[in-house]
Amino acid sequence: MRNFKSTLLAATVCVVAVASPVQAQVALSAPADDANGALRGAGASSVQNVVVRNFNCIGPDKQLAKSSSTTNLSDVSAGLYAGGGTAATPALDCSSENNNIQPNIAGKYVSTGSGFGRTMWKEFADDFDGGSGPSATTGVHNPFGQTSQTRWPHLQFAYSDAGLSQAELTSYNTNAAPSAGAAISFPLFVLPVAIAYSPIYGTNAAGRSMVFNAQGKGISSQAALQLSKSDYCGIFNGAIKNWNHPDLKASNKGKALFDPVNDTAARWTASGVPIRLVGRLDKSGTTDVFTRHLAAVCNNVTNNGVALTNKYLRNAETLPYSAVGSVNADFTGVRSDSNYFPTVASSKLAGTTNMISGDYWTGSQIVNLGGGTPTSMPTSNVGSGLYLIADGGGKVASAIVSAPDYTLGAVTLNGKIGYISADFVSPSPDAPGGLNAASLQIGGTGTTYAAPSPKNALAAFTQLPPETNSSGAYTAGTDTRQVTQLTGPKANATRANPLAWFEVLYADANPLSAPSAGYPIVGATQFFGYTCYTSTNRQAIGNHLGLILGQIAKNSANTAVSKAAFGGLTANPGIIVQGNIAVVPTTWATAITKTFLSNADATGLHIQSMVTSVPAKGTPGARGYVAQNDPTANSSCSGKTGA
Repeated sequence: MRNFKSTLLAATVCVVAVASPVQAQVALSAPADDANGALRGAGASSVQNVVVRNFNCIGPDKQLAKSSSTTNLSDVSAGLYAGGGTAATPALDCSSENNNIQPNIAGKYVSTGSGFGRTMWKEFADDFDGGSGPSATTGVHNPFGQTSQTRWPHLQFAYSDAGLSQAELTSYNTNAAPSAGAAISFPLFVLPVAIAYSPIYGTNAAGRSMVFNAQGKGISSQAALQLSKSDYCGIFNGAIKNWNHPDLKASNKGKALFDPVNDTAARWTASGVPIRLVGRLDKSGTTDVFTRHLAAVCNNVTNNGVALTNKYLRNAETLPYSAVGSVNADFTGVRSDSNYFPTVASSKLAGTTNMISGDYWTGSQIVNLGGGTPTSMPTSNVGSGLYLIADGGGKVASAIVSAPDYTLGAVTLNGKIGYISADFVSPSPDAPGGLNAASLQIGGTGTTYAAPSPKNALAAFTQLPPETNSSGAYTAGTDTRQVTQLTGPKANATRANPLAWFEVLYADANPLSAPSAGYPIVGATQFFGYTCYTSTNRQAIGNHLGLILGQIAKNSANTAVSKAAFGGLTANPGIIVQGNIAVVPTTWATAITKTFLSNADATGLHIQSMVTSVPAKGTPGARGYVAQNDPTANSSCSGKTGA
């Protein structure tokens, strides 16, 4: 059975025709529902580029839609895997359509933020701006088409950096399950969340750029600021409000952070650079990962000997915000599903001590909701401690790297810092440029720091899937980790519970929210799908997942595709890993494959099940199992229309 995984796992959805003792791959039909023959997806901006790049290598269509307008489509560069120089690890250059793995299969993805992606998935309805769904959202557009002819009535998949809630699963079972069967949700990507800043902190009186004197090493060995746990807890709680704070110097190997050429020690000591915070306006899974970590580690922290009051009480897709009193601001006129409005329930917030200014970043300028002076701006040399917010990761990035705009004496300063998916920082091919990621203290103590690289993120991701041993084998009824159930109190985790696949990451003795090893701010991007699909959509979903998990070894022309082409973490990193995002480790890949892409473990939770055959002994080129014929749907899908 070991060779099963080394050639073509039964979970792959490549249709094969019986032509000889060794079957040949053939091209699959295009997905059925979209007018252009493409699967439809929406959700997290953190993985927007790697999701589209995966589809670009499967088949045609190299565009990403961003929901901020009806026309915001951007090209995503084609993937290139260098390969390992062997027949089993050939290079994969997706810039040519001739190199597509399944040339008819395309996928369209709208970057909407995690919260909206889950909403449209569970409601199985058109919730885009102007749609007929119960949560139709002003300001969240589908640039692939919002006319009556091209609207999307539902999705085939969604991605979210936050997990499924009990209420959302209940909503799914009411709205989506009658057509698309049982809910499917599991971690697919391991997401390091970067603490991002511009290395240029200002310009001097002569117009020369002033650059941080960073002493650490970033993802690709470029200079990076080092931040201890107490440093970034202090910064994002508004306790450390200037870059000349002595704790930041201590973490930076005792070196002051000012530019020794274009700045002066006297100016730095007197004024420094006020710190300005940048966060998310939309309901963001990246915010959920970020706030989950701060809630777990920022208690019992001191800054320059002063005890910190941690304002992050829990994880949430929305930053700490005051829902009552004079400090609140209503951002629902900017985006109607934003949680920043006066009567929002406190359970939707990471905390209720306000950290939100009245300002948002449009992509090119700071706008105050009341039309007045921006309230996120510093006062003299002291940062406000309040967030400037922006809709989506792309706008967070552009806000941080925007030109210095705060005049303090003879200099003009930037000083902004925020949290963002590591996909937005160098050396990712999608990095906008000018954005650096800090290296953070490992485990919260000591002098060792880690950059937000895929390797360092995987070092923190040590938890096991539900009912799974360390080798990935199914161990029914043995998991004692307590997780949320659809109804009633928490109980042991099982594979049949879609809530468990995410919650086990935090029910472990070494939770992902506060890992003892690796990069400290790490989350898991969840795939949200359905048990029941139309025949062609089901096969296309399987290709998307199977390639990411390294389970497809042949393309439609029956030539090799390397298992490392997408998620490989080697000297020649896979196409997804090049974007600073990792794929779940082998243990998880095995459990996901056997549970959802085949019925190998007889759980009955599968999207499809492959028929397999063993080539006759001695057949030339035969190695292990070869997929045969059309994968069959889960029998529970009989009579359902499917997604």
